[in-house]
Amino acid sequence: MTTAGRRGILAVALAVLLLAFGAVAAILVGGAVATHALVAPADGEPSAASDPLMAWLARVLLALAVAWLLIGIVATRTSLVRRPGAAAARASWLAATRPWRARESTLGMLALDRWLLLFVPVALLVATRAVQSSLGGWLRLVVVVCAWAVFALVLRVVVGVHSPWPVIAAVGGVVVLRCVLTLAVLAVNGPGGYWYAFWEYPAARGTYITVASALFLWLFVAAAWSLFAQLGAARGIGAVLCASGVALAVPAWVVSAVGLERTLAVWDERAGLLPWGLSRLVAAALRMHLPEGLVWWGVGIGAAMAVAGALLALRGSGSADSPAR
Repeated sequence: MTTAGRRGILAVALAVLLLAFGAVAAILVGGAVATHALVAPADGEPSAASDPLMAWLARVLLALAVAWLLIGIVATRTSLVRRPGAAAARASWLAATRPWRARESTLGMLALDRWLLLFVPVALLVATRAVQSSLGGWLRLVVVVCAWAVFALVLRVVVGVHSPWPVIAAVGGVVVLRCVLTLAVLAVNGPGGYWYAFWEYPAARGTYITVASALFLWLFVAAAWSLFAQLGAARGIGAVLCASGVALAVPAWVVSAVGLERTLAVWDERAGLLPWGLSRLVAAALRMHLPEGLVWWGVGIGAAMAVAGALLALRGSGSADSPAR
């Protein structure tokens, strides 16, 4: 069996495992929803799905995101890859679905393609979160952007002199896939019905949480895997672990400074259901009066992950490529 075949089988096995974790998360969330018997919002309360403008914005964003994916898929086997921007879409698709090809997919890209490789996922993520909260969930947007910015900055520092474009392609590609999932549900549950109605169907809810959770976990797998060719397996995993730890610790520290209950109250005010579908669980958490010390557990766990990842990333030299181009 060829190396590509073995990697493909491993990727499928990991995908099945991550979907299993996602299914467990769906069962837990479904049980929590049923236990707390959380209710839908009152008539007239704004939500991304009951607002026709937000629903149409979601549909427009979904069309653009799907077009980006289709260009990437088609460009992998046709001369379309020579068109401006097509190389970036191709690299994004390959790195997200076959992260071991992330490095080769980014070689020789023009400056325009590199900027698109970075700009498209970032813009889509921000726009999706804005539509998701009906342009009002500022706290969610700040926390999400802050966490991703910290993750990216730390990862860039750990990668060092090596090219950052393979991991940018892998992370950006998975971000696009997750945004497509979010926008698809927002678009389908458009004008004329509450987004909360979607949450009342266990099959739809479970499917969404399963796939969303699996994609979230796959993001970190793809990020680490995309670095193997440059840093080696141990250093690649360490780099992603370090960046993830810092990305967890910093927002958790910010929440602890603001206050957990106050943060949850503001978050619940305009949270909506996506990406985690936990706004109603947040309401339950407010009623349960979670201890403030819980956030410091997040800080501690994040710091421990960061230290462990840094130590792992510093082990050996791994395989190396030429400095960043």
